Amino acid sequence: MRSGAKNFFSIVVAFVGMSAGIINSHAETNPLFRDAFTADPAPMVYKDTVYLYVGHDEANDKEMFNMKDWLCYSSKDMQTWTAHGTMMKPTDFKWAVKDAWAAQVVEKGGKFYFYVTVHHDPTHGGKAIGVAVADSPTGPFVDARGSALVTEEMTPSPNGWDDIDPTIFIDDDGTPWLAWGNPNCYMVKLKPNMTELDGPIQKINLPNYTEAPWLHKHGSTYYLIYAAFAHQGMGEKVCYATAPKISGPWTYQGILTDSAKSSYTIHPGVIDFKGQGYFFYHNATLTLNGQKGAIGRRAVCMEYMYYNPDGTIQPITQTAEGVSVPPKSGAPGNTPKKAEGNVVSDPGVKVTQNTAPGATSWPDKPIFVTTDNPWNSVQMDGASFNEKGGAENLGQTFTVGADCQAKRISIYGGDGFGTDAKNPVTLALYDLGIQSDSTPAHTYTAETNLLGNGKGLRIAYQVQATGLLHFDLADKVELKANHTYVFELQGVRNSAALFWRRTKKDTYPKGAAYQNRSLMDEKSKCDFVMAVYGTSTSN
Repeated sequence: MRSGAKNFFSIVVAFVGMSAGIINSHAETNPLFRDAFTADPAPMVYKDTVYLYVGHDEANDKEMFNMKDWLCYSSKDMQTWTAHGTMMKPTDFKWAVKDAWAAQVVEKGGKFYFYVTVHHDPTHGGKAIGVAVADSPTGPFVDARGSALVTEEMTPSPNGWDDIDPTIFIDDDGTPWLAWGNPNCYMVKLKPNMTELDGPIQKINLPNYTEAPWLHKHGSTYYLIYAAFAHQGMGEKVCYATAPKISGPWTYQGILTDSAKSSYTIHPGVIDFKGQGYFFYHNATLTLNGQKGAIGRRAVCMEYMYYNPDGTIQPITQTAEGVSVPPKSGAPGNTPKKAEGNVVSDPGVKVTQNTAPGATSWPDKPIFVTTDNPWNSVQMDGASFNEKGGAENLGQTFTVGADCQAKRISIYGGDGFGTDAKNPVTLALYDLGIQSDSTPAHTYTAETNLLGNGKGLRIAYQVQATGLLHFDLADKVELKANHTYVFELQGVRNSAALFWRRTKKDTYPKGAAYQNRSLMDEKSKCDFVMAVYGTSTSN
């Protein structure tokens, strides 16, 4: 505990027919509540009170998630909290059957709107977003529509969990906006009645996005905070982006806080209250009734949050003390971003990125592609040098049908941490000769790198949402008809500068994806998504 901390944190529970009383008291804030496992915090400020809506984890040792209701707590001073019990259950929506996943409440016009994630009955199936309404922040809430606000047919996806984690934000002009989704982030304007969509659903392309978006505004800056990196082979961290308008453009600002202790997931919630910023999340450090925390037994926590003068947010360190100690005094200055050394691309290559996020086709006319539709054919998770125990190279083999000169190589990728002096990425291209077997080999041996005078070409990459990256070559490379080539990204084992996307199945039978020069998937022989551009030199 930090020196000088004297505050005690208490939870007061008010049950109907019973007098309120302190049921828990402890000198450290986090976890906030020790009467139940709680998750997915969604704070709301109304008048002089903070209301905190949470999911209620009840998973046993054999379950991932078991969430049957949403709870609410309130506080006027961020130190003493009152428990208000269950707000709703999924079955309070006649069309829903289970799963009280992440939710958020907002007030408008004296009414309180509760946007929830539930599992729809078989008439739609999959996860859906509903909305309930009440005259009080603690209910009773009732279904405001009689049907789901968002169903999976509205966001076509092979995943049944696309429509989860709603966040609701009302702009200064009174316009309500809803964002949600995993693994895609969606946003849509709502009608003034708060219960109908008002326009098309838009997809927001954000680097490393996983789920749990949270929209808010501070000063003149809009913030989209979200859980990230689960689809990059890591436990979730919290990242954020900023924008001058709710419609964007959104600028990625990096990691706000690291993975939560003992919890694979993390879920942000943010408020300003009485001039102080607060950041809510969950971890899995609580032991309750002999049960230890787990992926489905989480515990909501809270930290102070500080904005820099330039609108960025200072990185948040997760603590046990939380807000049991006083906040920092004075206006904080900008926290410099960690610098590992400047990286620039080698003179032999020009890198063009942030093009065509979610691209469904290749521009112009490539010599060859591994798939015609980059976005629609890819697996949910990309691959980097942290893949399956670590990799020093990721490669894709291919064959050209005629002699040509390659002048551009393009891939479909993004995300990651970006390149720096400690985590470089180098492009390599090798001629494997004419292969006697048309089936991709299990392994290959690389000899002379055709790029960078045998040394390869180092690239500078800044974090972007998944899209096309173009590598234009200063020196054209001769490719011979019917020869097999392999294009590689080379990097530091277990690093994750960027992620190259793979197809779900074998879309290019003449080649395959490799890790450490061995087939990545012996069964499906999936392919990295790439294209080669150039000119024919055949007579």
